Amino acid sequence: MARDPVQATELLRSRPVDPEPTSRYRLTKFAILAVCLVAFYPQALRAQETFAPSKNPSGNNAAEENNADEQLVAFNPHDPAAVEALLEPYRERSEKWKEDVSKLAAGNATDGGAEHVLFLGSSSFRLWDTIQEDLAPVKVVKRAYGGARFRDLAIYTPELIAGLRFSKAVIFIANDITGKDSEDTDPETTSKLARLVIAQLRSEHPEVPIHLVAVTPTPVRYKHWPRIQVTNRMLRKIAETTPGVFYIPTAYAFLDRDGHPRAELFKEDRLHLNSIGYQIWARILLGAFETVD
Repeated sequence: MARDPVQATELLRSRPVDPEPTSRYRLTKFAILAVCLVAFYPQALRAQETFAPSKNPSGNNAAEENNADEQLVAFNPHDPAAVEALLEPYRERSEKWKEDVSKLAAGNATDGGAEHVLFLGSSSFRLWDTIQEDLAPVKVVKRAYGGARFRDLAIYTPELIAGLRFSKAVIFIANDITGKDSEDTDPETTSKLARLVIAQLRSEHPEVPIHLVAVTPTPVRYKHWPRIQVTNRMLRKIAETTPGVFYIPTAYAFLDRDGHPRAELFKEDRLHLNSIGYQIWARILLGAFETVD
């Protein structure tokens, strides 16, 4: 669960004051972050994807979109036949990421460590250039590539983590539902793929905590938010039914009082977070780590 905004504000205020211009600039950014967390926290009760769906931009109120009790479809990630049947349709399409994955995996023997946190996922992790600063003192090792979906992550996770040392894992994938019917993965299938990724992580590191970060509501994909919420609820259900797996909700921090994505937290592409958006994300993640630890 995300850190209470009052606690977040006190944490930010507790940072030491440095008269240097760079430090003053950082303090200004943290002050803006604190105000954002406090100002928009009241919307959590009606915008949070884990408790109540936000307003449907299409105006429809289909039962699937408003039902928070979806059940996970049956799937055994330790059954080789079931795993192959799940992955076979995606193997050819996953080839385009093979080179990116190989480059990332090449550093497994030297990257990471006993205290590192693995960030496994798509471009929002890959593009987070200030992740070490934003999450300090947490040590981070990234294994993320642009355009990643759970269907290819489930194919490449064994290679991405082979020989890599880390103390916990954080997974964020936001591309399973983009509005392209020929490419999108339905929430039920995504839930199977996510469970497979978790099993693959556990095969290498049986005891590490695993955090599933909710898909963020973004301006460019907001019209698909009801379907994305279903995927988020599936991820939450996985966390609720799998020991050592935790779900991190985020919508309350990125939706305005009317339930729309806060454009000021995103880059010009209206898809990826900007520096302030990343700092808000960082505070949420740190709060989740602290709660589990």
